[in-house]
Amino acid sequence: MMTDTPPSRDPALTAALAASGGTVTQFLEHLAGEPVDADILAQEKEPAGFDNVLGLEPGAPLLRREVLLTGRDTGRRFVYAESAIAADRLPGSLRNRLEQSREPIGRVLLDHRVGIRRTALAGSVVPRSTDGRVEALIRDAPLSRRYLIVSDGDPVIVVNEWFLAVVAETLASLPRK
Repeated sequence: MMTDTPPSRDPALTAALAASGGTVTQFLEHLAGEPVDADILAQEKEPAGFDNVLGLEPGAPLLRREVLLTGRDTGRRFVYAESAIAADRLPGSLRNRLEQSREPIGRVLLDHRVGIRRTALAGSVVPRSTDGRVEALIRDAPLSRRYLIVSDGDPVIVVNEWFLAVVAETLASLPRK
């Protein structure tokens, strides 16, 4: 059973993400040439614990999502992501859309014109899922990372994500500029 994954780096993929300047959703849709949806593997509301990166009071509402970012037309799986969302720090309409749709976080934030910044979090990227299928899926991920999304000075979302091999392969197949 995989319990700990050090952050991995694929230099070309890391550089392409940094150059994109947008959300992961935008990056993937541009790269793949198709819309990307969040296939929700698990989603639950739970109270925040005593030690959480979002700085929530214990017991505050927390929305956890496990998703596969998947091409709408081809069904290709691009990213496995786990997120912890400080539900009460987001506008109600944005929170409802995350709870009730297959929309990726990036698209929902853009559509609601929420200004954000990402802050990389140090340390290992540890999957919350204990599903063996998830372990097999992310085992050879060329890039994994963990970051905090901050809006209006408040941490609102923690994201752990694993870019699957198809992303690096698609990027490598593009003509060089």
